[in-house]
Amino acid sequence: MIKFILSFATCCMITSSIAQVNSTSLEWWFWPDYTLDRNAKNQIGPRVFAPSSPINPITSKTYPFVFFGQDPTERLTDFAPSDKIPSEQFTVEMWLLYHVNQEVGCFTAYRNKFETIDPAWLIGLYGKEMVFSLKHKGSSFSSMISHTIKDRGWKNYWIYLVGTFNGSSMKLFLNGEMVNEMEVGELVEYDPDQMMLETAAYLTNEPYMQMGDLLKSLRIHDRAINAQEVKAHLEEYQSLVEQGKLYPDLFHYTAGPYLQMVTPSSIGIVWETSEPATHWIEYWEAGGARQTREVSKTTPDTEIRRLEGELISKYTLIELQPGQPYFYEIKSKAASGKEISSGILTFKTAEEHPASFSFSVIGDTEARPHVNDRVSKLLWDERPDFLLNLGDLTDGGKKDHKFQWNYEYFYGMNQLTSRIPIFPVAGNGEGDLYWFNKYHILPEEGKGYYKFSYGNVDFFMMDSNRKEGFSQNGEQYEWLEEKLSKSTAEWKFVAHHHAPYSSDENDYGDTWKEAGTLGDPKIKEIVPLYEKYQVDVVFFGHLHTYQRTHRIRDEKISTENGVMYIQAGGAGGNLEDFAPTRSWFSAKTFRGHHYLIVEVFQDQLELRMYDSEGRMKDIFKLSKAQ
Repeated sequence: MIKFILSFATCCMITSSIAQVNSTSLEWWFWPDYTLDRNAKNQIGPRVFAPSSPINPITSKTYPFVFFGQDPTERLTDFAPSDKIPSEQFTVEMWLLYHVNQEVGCFTAYRNKFETIDPAWLIGLYGKEMVFSLKHKGSSFSSMISHTIKDRGWKNYWIYLVGTFNGSSMKLFLNGEMVNEMEVGELVEYDPDQMMLETAAYLTNEPYMQMGDLLKSLRIHDRAINAQEVKAHLEEYQSLVEQGKLYPDLFHYTAGPYLQMVTPSSIGIVWETSEPATHWIEYWEAGGARQTREVSKTTPDTEIRRLEGELISKYTLIELQPGQPYFYEIKSKAASGKEISSGILTFKTAEEHPASFSFSVIGDTEARPHVNDRVSKLLWDERPDFLLNLGDLTDGGKKDHKFQWNYEYFYGMNQLTSRIPIFPVAGNGEGDLYWFNKYHILPEEGKGYYKFSYGNVDFFMMDSNRKEGFSQNGEQYEWLEEKLSKSTAEWKFVAHHHAPYSSDENDYGDTWKEAGTLGDPKIKEIVPLYEKYQVDVVFFGHLHTYQRTHRIRDEKISTENGVMYIQAGGAGGNLEDFAPTRSWFSAKTFRGHHYLIVEVFQDQLELRMYDSEGRMKDIFKLSKAQ
C-alpha cells in the first residue's frame, strides 16, 4: 500500500506526508493546515517528510471540471503516478465529514490532462447527490449511476462513499450498503501519459472551507472489493472516529495542548495522544534554563489530575511568576518508542494588578473548524490575555460523539488555545458535561459552573443547560447570589450559553407569526440577581448572531445601574437570523460570523465586535467614573 497523509496550506501545496509501500492500493488522508502564520507557525505532532514522487501544482494546461454547475474552489492534480492507477478493475473509497448545512461537494476522477472530455471514471457527491461515472468501450457516452442521500449519515455527519468496477459492472455503495449497480462492459483504453488523477472540491457556499474539512480519506484499489470488505473498511474508519484518532497508523496528538485557568502563579494544560505514552513538559523564561516536569501518577495531586483509563492528560504548572511570558514544549513517548512533540509554544501568566488587560469572546464554535481557523488567526493578531467561549464548543459533542472535539473543535482552535488560555461554559452541544469535564481543568470540578478573577474583574461562569438551577432557590441561583454578595471586584461579568434577552426569529416563538418571548423565560428568572448585585455585562451565545442590548433594569432601558446583555454566538455554527421587527432593548444587531475584543483599563471598558474578515462592526464603551 502506498499511503500519504496530506495537509493543505493552499490549493495543491503539500505541506506534509507519510509514505508506506504496498502494491495493491493507494491511500491518502487529508487535513487543512490550521496553523498560525509567521513566527507562531507551529506544526504540532510528528515531523513528517515529503513524498518521494513530486507533487505538481496546477498549471494552465489543465482544465477545471464543472460539477453540478459549480466551478472548483480547490484542485489537487497529478498526485499519484498515472501508470499506478488501475486500468482493468478498481475500487475508490471516500470517507467524508459533511457537517455543514450548505451544499458543498468533491470528487475524485481519472481524466485527460489536456482535453475537456469525459473522465475515464469519476466518483463524488455534491449536496446529497452521489454519482459514479465510467467511460466504457462501445459507447461515446459515459455510463453513470447516482443516488440521493436520504438520511444524515453515520453519527449524522459521516459519509462513506464507495465505487467498484470489476471489469464489466459498476457498483455504488453508501455507508456499507450497495445502493445501485450497472452492467457496462470494459473500461475504455487510454494512454497513461495523457491522464491524471484529480481530486477537486466545490466549496463556494462555505467561503473558508478547505478540501480537507470535507474529504478525510481517499483509497484506490486495483480490484473490485466485495460487499463484506466494504463493510469491514467502514468499520475501520468508524473505529478511528470513535477513538478520536485523526490518522490510522501514526502516533499523534488528538487534542491540545489546550491552555486553561491561568492565574498569576499557574496555568493548566490539557492534551491527548492516540496511544498511551509517557509525557514531559519543559518550560522556561526567555534566556532562562529549561525546567522539566515528567507527567506521571507520582506527581503531586496539586499539579496533575491524570484520567485513569484515558489518553487525556491534565497538568497544572505552579509556582510561576506573575505577568511573565513563558515558552513551553510537551514531549510524548509511546510504548513502541515513537516520540512526538508539541513544538515550542508560548503563554503568559496573569498579572496581579494589571493596568489594563484584554480578553476575547466567541461562542458556538460548533461544526466549522474552517471558520474557527479564520477567527483564531484574527484573534491571535489581537494578542488577548485570555479567551471566553460561550458554549456549544461542539455542535453535539456528547459522550458518543467524541469526534466533534477531535476533528472539529480542537482542530480549528488549537493553534490559538495552545498559546492563549481559555475559560469556557457548556452549551447544549456538550450539555451532558461528559467530554467537557474530561477536557477541562476548572474550579468546582464536575459541576459545570465556576468563578474566576482576572485583574479587577470577577467572572461568574454558569451552566444554563440546567435551567432549573436558574430559578429562585435553585442550586446555581443560590451559588451565584452567595458569590456576588461577597464580590468586591470593580467589574462583574456573567457568562452562560442561553439567552435571557434575544431578538432571534424563531427560538422563542415564530416571530413571523407571533410576538415571541424575546428570550428564554427560564433563564430570565435569574436576571433579578444580576440587577440586585449590579452585574455590568452578561455574555451568552446559543443564537448564531450578534446582539448588544441597551442597559436594562426592571424590564426597561436604564442608563443607571442597568445590565448590558451581549449575544455573541457567531463562531462556527449555522448562521441564524433576527425577528422581522426591532426589539425594544436592541442597540446593535449583526448577522454573520464574528468575535469580540473587550479591553478593561481600570474603571473604563471598551467592547469591539469584528466580523470574520476583521472589520469592526460595533464598538461600545462603559465607564464607572463618577
